[in-house]
Amino acid sequence: IEKLCTFSQRFPLPSMYRALVWKVLLGILPPHHESHAQVMMYRKEQYSDVLHALKVVRFVNDATPHVEVYLRMYQLECGKLPRSPSFPLEPEDEVFLAIAKAMEEMVEDSVDCYWIIRCFVNQLNNKYRDSLPQLIPQDSSDAIVSKAIDLWHKHCGTPVHSA
Repeated sequence: IEKLCTFSQRFPLPSMYRALVWKVLLGILPPHHESHAQVMMYRKEQYSDVLHALKVVRFVNDATPHVEVYLRMYQLECGKLPRSPSFPLEPEDEVFLAIAKAMEEMVEDSVDCYWIIRCFVNQLNNKYRDSLPQLIPQDSSDAIVSKAIDLWHKHCGTPVHSA
C-alpha cells in the first residue's frame, strides 16, 4: 500500500488503472488481487441493499440524480438520513455532493463511484477534519485551479476538451 501510494503521488496513473488504485488506497479493496472479486461482490450487495432500502422508504426513485442517491445512501449508512428528503441540506452534504459530482465524471460504474466517494469523504472527515478550513478558502480557489491545470499539462499533456 505504501509503495502504491508513493508511486501514485509521483507519477500519473493510466486511466485504466485509476479506479482500481483508488479502491485499493481507500481500503475498498484489499491489496491482494485474489480477494478483489469476492470483496467487490460484497460491496455490490451492500450497495444494492442500501439503495433498495431508500427506494422502499421513498427517499429516492429511478429519476433521482445519481449524486443525490449517493448522498442519501451515505446518510443512511452513517445514521444521518433526515426525516424527509425535503429537509435543507447541511454544509457537509454540499461538500459530499461536490465531491460526488467530480467523481461521477471520472468513474463510470455507479457501485465503484459510490464506494470511492464514500471512502474518500470518510478519509476527509476522519483524517483531515482539522485541515479542512485551510484547504479551499474561497479566495484561493483560482490559484488552486491554475496550479492543477499546470500540473495536468506538465504530467498528462493537453486535456482533450481544450484542444
